[in-house]
Amino acid sequence: MKKKQTILFAFLLFATFNFFAQNKNASKYSIGQNIPELGGVIFHLDSTGQHGLVCASEDQSTGSKWHHGAFTNTKTFDSIVGSGKTNTAKILVSQGTKPYAAQLCNDLSQGGFTDWYLPSKEELSLMFTNIGRGAKAPNKDVGNFASDFYWSSTELDLNFAWAQYFLEGNIFTDLKNHDCRVRAVRTF
Repeated sequence: MKKKQTILFAFLLFATFNFFAQNKNASKYSIGQNIPELGGVIFHLDSTGQHGLVCASEDQSTGSKWHHGAFTNTKTFDSIVGSGKTNTAKILVSQGTKPYAAQLCNDLSQGGFTDWYLPSKEELSLMFTNIGRGAKAPNKDVGNFASDFYWSSTELDLNFAWAQYFLEGNIFTDLKNHDCRVRAVRTF
């Protein structure tokens, strides 16, 4: 009888430890949450559920140019998730400090954070798909995006950069001197 009790106790102890170990790694975040402590709305989580991307809860501009007036090739061709920050840094070096899309994001100080940047093409697409009009309920439109074009930090060439239409989700190239909306993002 004592041997059965010892085995049962060991089993319960193991099960309890295993339960808490699994839940320790469980994410406290989910896509679509507006978390002021992170600076905005979560639109992407990595495989751990502990890190990801947030966008500012409102637009930084209702109409800004991609550049400050000089058509140059900034070599910001990367479009994958995680490349927006590097793209933004390259744009800032190339374009200077006058107001334009990447500079507006770089200058943002919101929620105690100053590490904002212009999203890459795929990061922008994730915003539309996960918290914009392209999202499924309950996350549809939680990002409060306008039915308009938004700049990405990914350029096509000397004259054109990628923008996304947040009414239907189409991705286009547009002349860098056209006005599009701007929404900053940051990693956490």
